[in-house]
Amino acid sequence: KQASSITVKASLENLERINSFIRLWTKKIGLSPGSENQLLLAVEEACVNVAKYAYSESTGPVTINCHLDGGRLILQIRDEGVPFNPLKASEPDLALSLEEREVGGLGIFFIRRLVDKVEYRREGKFNVLTLSKGEVKHLSSREGTG
Repeated sequence: KQASSITVKASLENLERINSFIRLWTKKIGLSPGSENQLLLAVEEACVNVAKYAYSESTGPVTINCHLDGGRLILQIRDEGVPFNPLKASEPDLALSLEEREVGGLGIFFIRRLVDKVEYRREGKFNVLTLSKGEVKHLSSREGTG
């Protein structure tokens, strides 16, 4: 397994550096442009949340670790911010109008739909959000019907 990481200050200015780094990995496994865009959007949502909310005083580092697992790209987003499990956040009520809805909560909603798998754990002083993305292999109509 090949592994690599990038650590930058958790800021909106560094999103393009993070995207460029991830694109190197999506090319290695040959993700389709659509899947690549979904993954980039999910990582951007997660990194914007880290930049805005993880560090109460000023800002701190965010590290993106990438490795391949079979045909899947596994990304770990690590920060040293306040403990926060985004998977415990309540789902937004999309039936409500925009005026009635609470602000926030859509980021993790989108992340869950853009990647194949999302996991969170607190590891010492780190929040670790793991995103998994790979191409879905579709069965042909003849397979599995026999």
